[in-house]
Amino acid sequence: MKPTTLGWMGTLLLFVGVFTPIVSVPFMGNVNYFRNGEGDGVLVLILAGISAILLLKEKLRGLYLTAGLSLAVMLFSFFHFQSGMSEVRTEMEKDLAGNPFRGLADMAMESVQLQWGWAVLLVGVGLQLACAHSQNSK
Repeated sequence: MKPTTLGWMGTLLLFVGVFTPIVSVPFMGNVNYFRNGEGDGVLVLILAGISAILLLKEKLRGLYLTAGLSLAVMLFSFFHFQSGMSEVRTEMEKDLAGNPFRGLADMAMESVQLQWGWAVLLVGVGLQLACAHSQNSK
């Protein structure tokens, strides 16, 4: 398989991955990374676009930068999400102490889950890095 094929597959997965569900929230449903142009997925889309330009120009080493930045944005988003969830849980513990409906709130918090979109995004970054590395090893 040609290295550019890996790069194109990774770029395509990043483009598509931004619109796949990354979190499922009760009463809201699935949330994607793009979030109607307000999410960090916009940065990943821009980086995927730059990756496509690099692939067209066969500047495969540049994928180290775009894939690395995409991964950094995703890690920031992931840790920001985890931190926010922890904060909400702490606040809920304080505010709902002794409340008879606390069990419902606990169930709602427990049903917030990460979704398969994260895997699509990570595989996309991995393929881009593999493409850049294959150019480096020549």
